[in-house]
Amino acid sequence: MRWLHTIVLGALCLSTLVGCGFQLRSYSFATDVTRVALVGRTQADVVPVLRNLIAQAGVAEVSADPAPVVLELLEERRERRSVSTTGGARAAEYETSLAVQYRVLDNAGQELAPVTWIERQRVYRIDRDNIMASSGEQVLLEAEMRDDIAAQLVRVLDAVSRRMDASMADTPTPDAG
Repeated sequence: MRWLHTIVLGALCLSTLVGCGFQLRSYSFATDVTRVALVGRTQADVVPVLRNLIAQAGVAEVSADPAPVVLELLEERRERRSVSTTGGARAAEYETSLAVQYRVLDNAGQELAPVTWIERQRVYRIDRDNIMASSGEQVLLEAEMRDDIAAQLVRVLDAVSRRMDASMADTPTPDAG
């Protein structure tokens, strides 16, 4: 009888999730772009997450030569600063930030998106009684910022590739007559 309650409860939870529209986040390009090249600072912290999202979108990462779209990562900057202090002049809160500078090129080296910074910031409290938890919170916030920036870069690539498709459709083709 107990297993029946468990099954019913599980089915109820599953139907609730389905009914509310829950689905795992994924990306897909609404264009014909199937290849993207990542160049520049490919050792940046955001790159593994970015590569994963590009693969989820069904786009292959290739070298710069055959790719119609090239994402050049120019710089990555991370900072941490105290934003408030305790009565004893110790940091009570920190702000951590992560920024990535990029530009998007076509395979001929023409700029499709100019040099731009994407920056994310988060504030977290320091619990002097539980430093491990504060450190763990910092790690989680930095991972969240990397995820946000990588997702933004995928949206930029999608927008640029849509513009490329639109401009290709507007370009008149020479008549063979």
